[in-house]
Amino acid sequence: MAENAGPMMEATLYEAPHYEGPAVAVPPDKGNEGGEAVAYSLAHLGLNRLGSLRAPTLPADPDDLFRQELRWVTTVTVWESRPDSWMADDGERGKAWQDYGADTTDLGAWAAKVRYVRVWKQTADALTDADSLLHDAAPIAIVIVE
Repeated sequence: MAENAGPMMEATLYEAPHYEGPAVAVPPDKGNEGGEAVAYSLAHLGLNRLGSLRAPTLPADPDDLFRQELRWVTTVTVWESRPDSWMADDGERGKAWQDYGADTTDLGAWAAKVRYVRVWKQTADALTDADSLLHDAAPIAIVIVE
């Protein structure tokens, strides 16, 4: 799916809760680095639903076990229907879309609603919410892979 993305960067998407069932690894897109923002349909990924996910983080100093700072966080954004752009309406969070920035063992009600997913990398010094990154900017086109 993406070039030169090491396995440490990939989010793992599971069809069932508790990291079970069919799974697919998806590397972050380059949308926050000037490249394309990409949303995949679950059908394209070969999943019937999204029951759980692993979203890795990278510590600022991976050689220091006691450092709590993060260099970046893998964020998984999911949509109930096909997204038009990367600009998300915060009022629709939890209704039409949702972000996950940590391992999530059970997506609950979202497991049955998710139709599209984007995996992207957020640096630790960036704003924490995906929608906040773009409030003052024009919507970013998002490439939809069906």
